[in-house]
This record gives sequence, structure tokens and C-alpha cells, in this order.
Amino acid sequence: MADKSLNKTELVAAVAAASGQSQASVDGVLNAFFATLAETVAKGGKVTIPGWLGVERTATAARTGRNPQTGAEIKIPAGHRVKLTAGSKLKASAK
Repeated sequence: MADKSLNKTELVAAVAAASGQSQASVDGVLNAFFATLAETVAKGGKVTIPGWLGVERTATAARTGRNPQTGAEIKIPAGHRVKLTAGSKLKASAK
């Protein structure tokens, strides 16, 4: 079975071809999008693209874990994670 993944370079080329824009301008827009996404999530905000994607920062509580090599208990401090939620259009495309 062929690899069906799409890396950033291929994404830029596909969007440029579909939109008639240059690859450089599409790359600039994608870089600005990802930078804005990262800044918003870092500040605790949520980014929502209705029907497609939701991205937000969530807090995790401190907990006790286990070192898989030694079996010793370790304390994992509280922190933050990023939560991605697929929208209805994205979910429908996977069916």
C-alpha cells in the first residue's frame, strides 16, 4: 500500500496548485497560521475553525508514574497539554 501521508512541502505545493498562488506565498501563509496558533494556545486561548478543527491548551494534574525500566515510582509534575478536536466536516471526510 502506498504511503498516504502529506508533509508540509507537499501540502504547500497542493494548496498553491489549487489556489493559483505561488508556493512562497502559500508557505508564508501557513507559517503565519502556525505561529498564530502557537501564540494563542500558549496564552491559554482556543482556536476554532468551525466544522474543521478546535485547538486548546488543557491543564494536567500532578500524578505518580512508574519508570518502565526500573519499576520505580516517579512524581510527574502538573503541566499543560494541547487538545485537538476534529470538527464535523473533518470527521465526515474520514468515513
